[in-house]
Amino acid sequence: MTDKYDIEVKLLAVTPDAEKLIETAGRLCWDTQDKTGTVPDRIQKWLEVGHESMIEHACATFYIRASRVLTHELVRHRLASYSQRSQRYVKETEPRYIEPPPIKDNESAHKQFEEVMTICWQVYGDLLARGIKAEIARYVLPNACETQIICTWNFREIRHIIKLRASKRALPEFRAVAEEMRKIVKEMAPQIFADL
Repeated sequence: MTDKYDIEVKLLAVTPDAEKLIETAGRLCWDTQDKTGTVPDRIQKWLEVGHESMIEHACATFYIRASRVLTHELVRHRLASYSQRSQRYVKETEPRYIEPPPIKDNESAHKQFEEVMTICWQVYGDLLARGIKAEIARYVLPNACETQIICTWNFREIRHIIKLRASKRALPEFRAVAEEMRKIVKEMAPQIFADL
């Protein structure tokens, strides 16, 4: 659970020797390959002046468990590859959903939210029992449904996502995901993400 949101973010894979690859690409641009490894903050200096193309050569893949509200916004980041748990082919056998803290922390709102979730899953189950296919029955399920998604982005897009989605103007659930991503990438590749 993160920032009171019951979400999960895990790093699954990253380009091997990502920082070395990025410095190699940057050094090629400036024809300074002989200086590779001699300036510890070289990548950060390039990023400060807006030279970001070289960080597109490295990628990271994340597993994210969150709501469908979040994934509707997440997939708007187009420089990516996504694989999401299907509601078309996978039946929702138990009610799993993300309840936002402002609802959970308000007793009457929480009670009403829980009632609606119960009704949605009951109707969904009734539709399935009547022979309605899961791909049609899912129309009654809420955006609060928990889902899992695997996302692969290049490092430049990861920086963009964190800058945009960790802001106070972002969807709070997305902010929680972006903050988790920030912690992971700062440890994974500090030369690229130290300034975030």
